[in-house]
Amino acid sequence: MRIVRGAVAAAVLALLGLLVWDVAHGSGGGVAASIDKGHTVAAPTLTLPRIPAPGRLDLAAYRGKVVVVNFWASWCGPCKAEAATLAGGAKRWSGKGVSFLGVDGQDLSTSALGWMKRYHVDYAIARDGDGSEGRRWGVTGFPETFFVDRRGRVVPPHVSGPITASQLDAAIRKALGS
Repeated sequence: MRIVRGAVAAAVLALLGLLVWDVAHGSGGGVAASIDKGHTVAAPTLTLPRIPAPGRLDLAAYRGKVVVVNFWASWCGPCKAEAATLAGGAKRWSGKGVSFLGVDGQDLSTSALGWMKRYHVDYAIARDGDGSEGRRWGVTGFPETFFVDRRGRVVPPHVSGPITASQLDAAIRKALGS
């Protein structure tokens, strides 16, 4: 009986180890995996509750503009590091056919509101409380940024981790040109 228990425990530990490795090293699939391979794909539907405004935010309403879609959370250290870059980029690109959309994932609305105030985020924010929309996009961590062109296609690059101002501007120019 001890041998059977030992074998079962070893099998469970091996599967757990495989799962941890896959989560740490996998692309997460979805949009992110395709974009990381250099492909352009149709943007998935993205309709989520707005914060702090009432109603829902729908990515399809932005058709005709380039949209910077940034997945973040208030508890995420790297998200704090890039907050000023995104807020500055939103101001810099305002009125130039570019919109910014933040998607707060796996977070509390009150925490998100505090974060938005602290980092002077005044572009549109939607709440993905359970992270399901982020998973559909292939988000495996925060922050992650995607670029949607005027035709509603997600175009490379996909930036995983804090984005720099030069990366942001280059990706926006590329999306404007696609």
